[in-house]
Amino acid sequence: MSCRFLFFLFIIIQNSFSSIHISPNRNQLQYSFIRTNSDRIIERFKRRTTSDIFQIHIHYDTSIKKLLKDEQKLIKEAVQAATNYWSKTIRPKYKLNNPIRLTRQCPSRKMFIVERNYSIHYCSEKCLDETHCGDIIVPEEHLQQCYICKNHQKCDPIGTQGPGVNTEFILYVSVLQTNRCEPIDTLATASFCQLERQQDRPIAGNINVCPKRLRGDRNGIDFDRLVSTIKHEILHTWVFSSGLFAFFRDSNGKPFTERDPATGWPKIYDEKLQIYTPSENVLKQIVRKNWKTRGGLVDKIILMLVTPRVQAVVREHFRCSTLEGAELENQGNVGTALTHWEKRLFEHEIMTGTYTQESVISNLTLALLEDSGWYDVSYEYGKPLLWGRNLGCDFVKTSCKQWIDSKLEKKKNPYPFCISPPKPNPSKRICDYTYDKIVMCNLVEYSTALPFEYQIFDSLPNITDENELARFGGHVMLADYCPYNQELSYKNSNRDSRCYRSENQPPNNENYALEKYSSQSKCFDHGSIWEQYIDQCHRKRRVIPQAAGCYEFECISYKGFYVYIGKEKYLCEYQGQNLTIITAEYDSVYVGTIICPDCQIICGSLNNFQCPSEINKNHVQRQQQQQSDIRLSVQNFCTRSYEYNQSSMSDKTNQLHIILQTIFLFSICLYIRKGF
Repeated sequence: MSCRFLFFLFIIIQNSFSSIHISPNRNQLQYSFIRTNSDRIIERFKRRTTSDIFQIHIHYDTSIKKLLKDEQKLIKEAVQAATNYWSKTIRPKYKLNNPIRLTRQCPSRKMFIVERNYSIHYCSEKCLDETHCGDIIVPEEHLQQCYICKNHQKCDPIGTQGPGVNTEFILYVSVLQTNRCEPIDTLATASFCQLERQQDRPIAGNINVCPKRLRGDRNGIDFDRLVSTIKHEILHTWVFSSGLFAFFRDSNGKPFTERDPATGWPKIYDEKLQIYTPSENVLKQIVRKNWKTRGGLVDKIILMLVTPRVQAVVREHFRCSTLEGAELENQGNVGTALTHWEKRLFEHEIMTGTYTQESVISNLTLALLEDSGWYDVSYEYGKPLLWGRNLGCDFVKTSCKQWIDSKLEKKKNPYPFCISPPKPNPSKRICDYTYDKIVMCNLVEYSTALPFEYQIFDSLPNITDENELARFGGHVMLADYCPYNQELSYKNSNRDSRCYRSENQPPNNENYALEKYSSQSKCFDHGSIWEQYIDQCHRKRRVIPQAAGCYEFECISYKGFYVYIGKEKYLCEYQGQNLTIITAEYDSVYVGTIICPDCQIICGSLNNFQCPSEINKNHVQRQQQQQSDIRLSVQNFCTRSYEYNQSSMSDKTNQLHIILQTIFLFSICLYIRKGF
């Protein structure tokens, strides 16, 4: 077995983890309302000022106390970080004037009685002893009185109401190993619980962290990923739910979806999906003709969110003026399909159905929050979505097979998808499009054939058997099995391939390309296989090929940026510049090349930074040609390094001689004193 293959055994494509969102059915879904002693209904809302922050009350279920202290701390810090982000990013359009008291649930059916222009729901005969929000039992102090109708005649509130919670949203957090936690990759689940009566905005929800998954990783759950997951789950309780789409309102506060005048609820209920059916102004079915599959052309049915801001964002993002809206996920179980963005098109957006690499909250998700009619949004807190940007209608309206085939026919890179040799090869590691991490094509061979509509390849290198070709596809099912470059993790360690995490620094004996992981590091593609000179440069060997590495950098206005490798620094002056690296480390001399990325990607986000203007590339190339005799350069470097080491060893030897002489003289003195 070769060293290269042995090395790959320690590298794996980043494990994904997912979330499941379940909408309450119509018997579970409740409106929360406030009755007043006044003769008329007083509006519950005040138009808020933009300086207000979103007030979120976090209530921890008793299940969290079953965790270890460190685990409790991890979850609480992650929840706080997530809610802090959302509190400054969005605000409800209208502010509640009164405490939230949730409506008690009914054992079976509920009835609606119109009182003072309100459709108030009553339970038949009694309320349930316990009211649930997702997986938890709502505390009594958070509940309204019980409203019941006895013998279908006398309808009254009974019992007492709790003080409620003075807030704008109650987030119930639990840590329970429920049935929805059974899929091995499920880290958390979420559900919204109740809506306020006047504008339909959700005012309570539950996120549940799955304890087995939390503890299942021997190296622990990464804090940043846990925060990202909780941000994702919170959005399911606020807006991104197939069960909420029918309640969206336009910019004037009017429902997009027609309402039943008797109940105030949306008019049509889908018994199969267990959700109210939204208007086509919100959710629309589209048929894509001539969708290319391995077996031929088919009609592809997709569902898209087509609200105004969402439509505008995706049209601008993909540069496709005829795009109808943003495609929703069509794969996965209940709780994944229709409640996430399509993974094939929005890979690293936070609201896709599975976490595969570091995600971003983009303008797309922020636009959905605003289009719901419930929130004002601060777009400055969003981050750019780079996946698929500016790739046009051909990318966003066709299958990945059609995109890959058309690019390969023109001998072009099928970015953002990839084609790698079917066998693992660490030399295929490259930088991702943000230059924040090292990635590798996630093309894998499955044990059985992929579903027919997702089979991609008519041919692959060294594979001719059609049955075998049917088994190859991308590692991520939700991305329609389309292969793309994905973040890596390392077996038997807590390391992954994100350059900015110092925890990912490899031990010296595995640092084959002198990498440095830190908050000041970016990814740089290698231009050649690196070589290592040992035994005073008398022997040369190729280091394990990896094709990219993480290195620290420093931006210098008008000049470019320095890349620090070993004890040396190298100036990148223009994109595509091929820098020769010669540096000494670990009693060896390393020789290789790196390719300079775009200065704007590396340094463009810095305040007042200016990348170099057009430079004389011929001048730079002539400077490099002066070092073109690599052998001579290495020999000179080795000589200097050897002389330095010899000088250093000589200094150390002299120091040792002085120490030994001192000890010898001291011993003689002691001996003489004892003699007298």
